[in-house]
Amino acid sequence: MVSLARIDDRLIHGQVVEGWVNFLKATCILVADDTVAANPLQRAIMEISVPEGLKVVIGKVEDICGKLLSSSLDGERAILLFSNPADVLRSLQAGLSFSSVNLGGLHFVPGKMKLMDVCAVNDADLEALKAILRRGVKVDVQTIPTEKPQPLEKVFKACFGNEK
Repeated sequence: MVSLARIDDRLIHGQVVEGWVNFLKATCILVADDTVAANPLQRAIMEISVPEGLKVVIGKVEDICGKLLSSSLDGERAILLFSNPADVLRSLQAGLSFSSVNLGGLHFVPGKMKLMDVCAVNDADLEALKAILRRGVKVDVQTIPTEKPQPLEKVFKACFGNEK
């Protein structure tokens, strides 16, 4: 069962391992990312960065979706990590279903527009986030469990007014 679906371009890092895993009592971290899945060094670094006993599954978006749609992870309390909104949209189109997505961090790089300190988007990110919201999936910006979640619609309204 997916306890948390999260967009964070850093994927596995301290906020996830120390904050969300403990808060949710997660037993498994799933990384759905085509680039990381194809890079043995990145996979190895992520796998060794989690505490012993915590299951880590890293794969292409379609492969992780397949595992979740089968019964192979039924006994797990999983945190599902994506590095970008387009991959979340791909997972929804592949048949996954979640009522909410946690937006933990999309960091600023040239070519992105900063919506808030932890959230910078390019046009593709923005369109994917809008498509996720149109599907009825709630998106909250929240880096750690003790932080108050901010609905993405309110962030959009503050940044764009009613034009979003």
